[in-house]
Formats: sequence, C-alpha cells, structure tokens
Amino acid sequence: MNRQLLLTYMDVLETRNFNRTAERLNVTQSTVSARIRQLEDELATRLFERGRGGADPTAAGRRFETHCRSLLAAWSLAKRDVSAGSGLARPRLRVSVQFTLAQPVLVDWAKQIRGQVPKLDLYLEANFSQQIQRDVLTGETDVGIVFAPQQFPDVHVAEFGAENYVMMSTDCSRLIEVDWTRYIKVAYTSYFDRQHDELFPNLLHVPTVVGSDDLASGFLKADGGTAYFPSLSAPSLMETIPGLQLVEGAPVIPQPLYSIVHSRKRHDPLVAQAVLLFQKLIQARIIESFD
Repeated sequence: MNRQLLLTYMDVLETRNFNRTAERLNVTQSTVSARIRQLEDELATRLFERGRGGADPTAAGRRFETHCRSLLAAWSLAKRDVSAGSGLARPRLRVSVQFTLAQPVLVDWAKQIRGQVPKLDLYLEANFSQQIQRDVLTGETDVGIVFAPQQFPDVHVAEFGAENYVMMSTDCSRLIEVDWTRYIKVAYTSYFDRQHDELFPNLLHVPTVVGSDDLASGFLKADGGTAYFPSLSAPSLMETIPGLQLVEGAPVIPQPLYSIVHSRKRHDPLVAQAVLLFQKLIQARIIESFD
C-alpha cells in the first residue's frame, strides 16, 4: 500500500485543486498529477475529472473515499501494533489542536498529562480544523481539539466547553469610544462570523479583515486599533502589545470547543484522560482571564 498516493487523493478530494494540494503537501503539481494517475491505474478507474475549474471527483472517486479512510486507519493501527509488540511498552499519544489554542494551553497540558502519566510519549501539533479531523479519521491523530468539526460516522465528536472571544483595543477602554475605521475583523470561523454580524448589524463595512489572530496582533503592534481575540490569549497579548486593554461594554462572543476521536478509541482510558484534562485546563484558563 502506497500511503503517499492515498494521502494525495484525500487532499485533492478536499481541495478540489491539484495546485492547492501541491502547495499543501510541499510537492510539485506534476507530482500530484502523477500520484493520482498511478492510483487511477491501480484501481483501473478515473477518480477525478480535471478542468479549468479544478478537479471534481467522479462517482468512483467519491465511493473510494470510505475505502481510502479505512486503508489509512488500518495501516496506522497496524504500525502501532507492530511497534508495541517490538518491546516498546511506553504509552503513546498523538494530539492536535487548533492553532489559536496551541500557545495558551498545549504546553501546560503536556506538563500536566506527563505528571499523571510519567512515561508517556507525546506527539503534539497545531493545525486547522479540517486537517485535524482528517488525521483523526486516518488514525494519525488520537485526540483533536477543534472549533468546527464535521460529522462523520467513524468520528466521535463531543462539545466540552467554549472559548470566549473578547474585544481588545489600544485606542480606548469603552465600547462607545471605539473608532470603527480602525477596527480589524478576524475571520475565525463561520460560527464566529454569524455571532459577530448579529451583534454588530450596522457594521456593514470593515476596512480590514484578516484570517488569524496572529495577523490581527501584528496590525495592532504596528499601528494600534481594535479587534476580537481569544480570551485565553488576552494576558500574553497585553504583555506584548503596548496599551492593549479589554474594551468595557463590548459583548463576549463564545465559540464552542469540541474534542474529536476515532470511534475505536472513544473508550480508551488514556484518550478519555487527555480530553478531560483539556476540558479542565481550558475552563480554568477562561476563569483566570476574566479575574
């Protein structure tokens, strides 16, 4: 089984674009094309219809998705089983969290889980929600912590809390004083966008929209302004951005948090312990951020 072919197929299925997949996998577009052709030759069927608009899966291409996920998951489980039987008795855990959560909680979570399981081997990663879920499906990741999960039959999704987004500004301390021409909107998730638009229906035009809180903090460091940030990041942001403060009277926008694990690992004691620890740590941090 050539995992590169299967992983490339899964990425094209998600991006619908060979060039985009090439960028994400850090290979050339011709390499992506060659891998898909090889997979199609081995399956004796066409998986994608190529065109100027991208790559759309054929009926066979859509049917192959379930088989591909099963093959990748089986390989991952087989690899771990073989390793476990070769004298490696230490427990292992692979965890991936949303980029926004990595800095404020991941290091402390790792310290705490190691305190509870001293001989634990950890692989930690920060990524986007879709990639995390794909890794959980293929068995590459044991526990994912995400904002916007999709529902799949083989994945157990559980809401375990919420991150709160708070308005912060270098310009003012009260909502009534905000200069909206210097407001920066961060496009966190579609859920956040809906809540934001309902709270600020008159804010029809925002001069600057960015795709991450890192970009927003960069703008505020360089020129000041106002933006929403995760409450978990608020203390460190106030230390690094001169004059940054919470905006009194600004509504808090909650963002539900979810744990995702493969159905086979749902009742694994170590996985359950990891999720519970994330829940306790995040809840404690949110309380601290409002003290």
